[in-house]
This record gives sequence, structure tokens and C-alpha cells, in this order.
Amino acid sequence: MLPQIPRHMRRKLERRFDKARRRNKMKRINYTNDFKAADGQPFVIVDPDIMVQRKARQAAEAAKKESWPAPTIDCTFAQAIVWFMNHIPFSDEVGEDGKPKPPRKLTPEDAGNAYAVIKAFQNVKQGYVEMEDSVYTWLMDMVKLDGIEAFKPVATQAIVRERLEDIIKDEKKAPEKS
Repeated sequence: MLPQIPRHMRRKLERRFDKARRRNKMKRINYTNDFKAADGQPFVIVDPDIMVQRKARQAAEAAKKESWPAPTIDCTFAQAIVWFMNHIPFSDEVGEDGKPKPPRKLTPEDAGNAYAVIKAFQNVKQGYVEMEDSVYTWLMDMVKLDGIEAFKPVATQAIVRERLEDIIKDEKKAPEKS
């Protein structure tokens, strides 16, 4: 889970985002809701609705079960990216002694960039997602670094990268001749 981001940091990110928009240093990614895994099946995540999770837990406790299946949903692409951002770092690496390595530490910059990605994917506009160039570069690095462990089957990571690389090119207007 990402650490809580202080208000001053959120405001700083918002001001940086506005400045980047004025300077045309933004990426616009084509967006469609539909998201399938590499095998063509819907991508499934644990239902992010806390109330649904709570009801499942209470039903299991009432039935005196020690464990229960987590409620899942077929997610949209935005939900998959938000889930991915909320669960970095993923780590399946094994150390020299054969024990799992602890996940790498996240920096405050990582938390800020993750927040910016989540905010961007929560504000889908007319078929595109807009984010700052540096945040986009960071997101692509995270998908490259953690995507293989996060998006199973493995080829789904390639689909995520392909979807994120579908950038809308800004059409520059040619200067008008008088």
C-alpha cells in the first residue's frame, strides 16, 4: 500500500500538473474501458469496495469459516492501473539464501507519482487520459519493473505497455500564410 500523501504534497503535484499543461509537457493516452488479459479473459482483481469485502468477511465469520474467497470483479483498464499503483512494489525475487527478498523501499517521489497516475486514471476525459511527461515515464518504468509479477499471465504486462504507449499525437497547426 502507498503511504498517506500529505496535503502540501498533493497541492504541489496539482501546481506542477497545471504548469506542465501550460507548457505542453503532457502525454495524452488513448483510453477505452475494456481490459482483457493476454488469454482473452477479463482481468480480475479483488473488489476495491470495502463494504463488499466486509460483508464477505462477516458472512464467513457467521458460517464459522477460518478463510473465505475474496470477492473479485472483472475490472476496467483504469481500475487495473489504480490497483497496480496501490500495490507496488511487487516482489517475487529470491535471495542467495533461497528466501524471498523483501520488496524494495518506495520513495516519497514514488508515492507522489503513483498518486498522480491514480488521479489521472480517475479523471478520464473524452477517450483519453492526460498525465505529465515525467509521471508517464515513471509509470512506464514501474510497468517494466513490476508488471511481470503484477499482471498474470505474464503476457498481460505487454498488453498494459501497449495500451499505455498508445499516445495521442498533438497536431501542430501550420502557420497560416497571409
